[in-house]
Amino acid sequence: MQEKSEVRGKLTRRGFLKTAGVAAGAVAVGSGAVALGDLAAAPAVADESAAEQTFHTGCRGNCASKCHQKVTVRDGKVVKVAAMEYPEGDEGWRRLCVKGQSQPQRQYDPDRVQYPMKRVEGTERGAGEWERISWDEAIGMVAEKMGAALATGGGTSIGFMSSYASYGVLNGATGGYMSFAYGRFITAAGCTVLGACSDYAQMHVQMLGFGQNGNSADDVVNSKTMIAWGGRPDEADVHIWHYICDAREKGIPLITIDPQYSSTAAHSDWYIPIRPGTDGAMMLAMINYIAANQLENVDYMRAYTQAPQLVKDDGTFLRMSAFGVEPIEAGMNPMTGQPIIIEVPAVLDEATGTITALGATEQPAILGTATGPDGTVYKTCYQECLDHIGEYTTARASEITGVAEEDIIKLAELYAQGGVWNLGYQGLGHHVNSHHNYKNLALLHAQTANYGLPGTAICRNTSPFTGVSNYMPYMYGRVGANVPSMALPELLETKMWGETPVDLQVLWVMNGNPLCCESGRLEMIEAFKKVPFVVTADVSMTDTAMYSDLVLPVPHVYETEDYDSGCPTPYLMYHQKCVDPLYESKSDIDIMRLVAAALQMDMIYADGPTDADFIKQIVEAETTAPLGVTYEKLASGEMIRTPMNPVSHVEMTVGNSESERLKFYMEAPTPRNVCGQEVPEYEKYPYFMPANEAYWDNPLREQYPLMGCSEHAKYHVHSQTAFTPWLRELEPEPVLKINRQDAEARGIAQGDYVHAFNDHGDVVLKALVTDGIMPGVIGIPHGFREDQYVSGHAQNLTNRTMDPFVHNNSYYDFLCEVERYEGSVN
Repeated sequence: MQEKSEVRGKLTRRGFLKTAGVAAGAVAVGSGAVALGDLAAAPAVADESAAEQTFHTGCRGNCASKCHQKVTVRDGKVVKVAAMEYPEGDEGWRRLCVKGQSQPQRQYDPDRVQYPMKRVEGTERGAGEWERISWDEAIGMVAEKMGAALATGGGTSIGFMSSYASYGVLNGATGGYMSFAYGRFITAAGCTVLGACSDYAQMHVQMLGFGQNGNSADDVVNSKTMIAWGGRPDEADVHIWHYICDAREKGIPLITIDPQYSSTAAHSDWYIPIRPGTDGAMMLAMINYIAANQLENVDYMRAYTQAPQLVKDDGTFLRMSAFGVEPIEAGMNPMTGQPIIIEVPAVLDEATGTITALGATEQPAILGTATGPDGTVYKTCYQECLDHIGEYTTARASEITGVAEEDIIKLAELYAQGGVWNLGYQGLGHHVNSHHNYKNLALLHAQTANYGLPGTAICRNTSPFTGVSNYMPYMYGRVGANVPSMALPELLETKMWGETPVDLQVLWVMNGNPLCCESGRLEMIEAFKKVPFVVTADVSMTDTAMYSDLVLPVPHVYETEDYDSGCPTPYLMYHQKCVDPLYESKSDIDIMRLVAAALQMDMIYADGPTDADFIKQIVEAETTAPLGVTYEKLASGEMIRTPMNPVSHVEMTVGNSESERLKFYMEAPTPRNVCGQEVPEYEKYPYFMPANEAYWDNPLREQYPLMGCSEHAKYHVHSQTAFTPWLRELEPEPVLKINRQDAEARGIAQGDYVHAFNDHGDVVLKALVTDGIMPGVIGIPHGFREDQYVSGHAQNLTNRTMDPFVHNNSYYDFLCEVERYEGSVN
């Protein structure tokens, strides 16, 4: 590599790798950066030898598995990765996919950023011209730019943008900033958080709004029917696929609802193709069919859902305080220190016809109205919802979705039989209209008792096991402004977010690759170019790093200690440090300590002179004390199990109190990012609206007739493994799936390169002609980087349009045309 004084010429990522490979090859001699096949052929070393050690860590990427790994280190090099052994009785949780097995290739990849680099002065962002600099110079640059921004624009003039690459308490960015590295600095300075927009349709409604989760994956064998609706478990959730196979061997049928004939669909007993973005209409039709035919599980709806709660004209719940009943004080809120006040909801006692308190009658009405002493009429919550969705009959839904009416009816009747385990998750959340799907799905599961009981699930399980809700140690003040990342162009134009001034002068990107993985890519690139100073801290030279002014190297997960507070297994995820950081990389928290010291803010990290001190604040806090977790246990590599019902495997149970009931109605819907927007009335109840762009009757389809779609393939963790050699042998390049009829109409043959385009942008890639995708729909896998396309990028086809309630990415919400590409592909 060149010394600091030398300047690289124009450099694409391919050029970066070619140049980096020289140094990587030299380092390989002393650092073990050699092919895994060669490592596997090396002589075995006995476990008891001092030359070989094993460590307990895991995958850090956000593929929803975070599998525990046993990493073998020989002479300071990672030489082997295996699934961690689990204690007796939990062997079924032992798993590791090809992405985990190939992590050493990513660790020793020449794609690694090896030292700080700054953009050559006078060159454009994205031109790929870099100069190697020292850490002292890099920290000096950051301190100078941040110091000036703080002096002229205040804390909000410094922005931090992230995604989901790590939830580590030391180096991650849960919620966009929650970790010791970033939470302390951001809240101390009052910086702007530009949070990820991916998956917020699901997260803001189902996860955060309703607090819903799924049963443990091994409960699927107790179901009657499995439905992959909004998910592909054999591709995107491979860690639970063996449980699904166990269920199928027991004769439990699998149904897949998907516009693409996925490999999950190939394993299914029934495949239902559906037009993208129309799932919500089918859900509402099923709800209406179940209600019209009195197929609800009335006892369940009475006891465990919002159905009987009475709703006032303003859409809020009627409470017994309206009739003189005093609110109840139920302890203290540990986050606020304030008393928890409960105002008991009112219901209609079906036996007496009178209004009474929730829980005071065993027969609360779920349908109809109730009349108060003053003559005011109230509806039950279930009735309120049904009154808003009546137009969605099975016939109407068939017109919208392209699904046969008899199939919609058959599916509704299957749901009504109970025992439905939905294997989906965030695949239903990638259109502008898609957050409504999670309200609709909640009501469908509430009607049919398919939540919180053995053998039922509304989604696959996420991360309920850790018991960690202790985020206060990350805070040293408050966030200055909380902005969805895709609003960056508007933020730069208006310099305001709601009523908060935000004159962004510095943008720091960590734990994500937004210029590859967020929608509206071309608009975001232009916005990046307008920010005065952009820093990216990453393991590899990402698409986003290429558009930065300063790139800082951070370690691979094997090279740093951390604790991940979320893991969808019953065992806590602690990352032992396996080897020292390669090259000149520094952990995020060490970088932020240096930045803080340069700005004379080092007091914000004073209570954590070591990383262990900070981890102890999380794992040994009052909220986690009942689990008996200590830092010493974690640091030893011990597998620590958290409480889980070993019989039912039900992680999220329902109950009779208001807080425990299955929710499908939002009494007071609050936007994810409050910025003065109005909240429509329909945010309260189940609802359907067409997608923003990708809907069947859009007149724009005369020009761009094909609807976009994507997928999480098994060989990708978003863009993190884009250049991992083993994985690229299996999936060498991105392809565009196109239906055979659509291909023939355009003169496209199997293996041709094609040009997909619309008013947003374009991309050139190879065509995969198949009957396994609906006519009128194309699909491009998620996770490839810019250099892996002939030209353009899949995200160039997308736009930044967001629903203002959830500010979610809409990867699938685009139309395009495809033509045979006649240019060079070299």
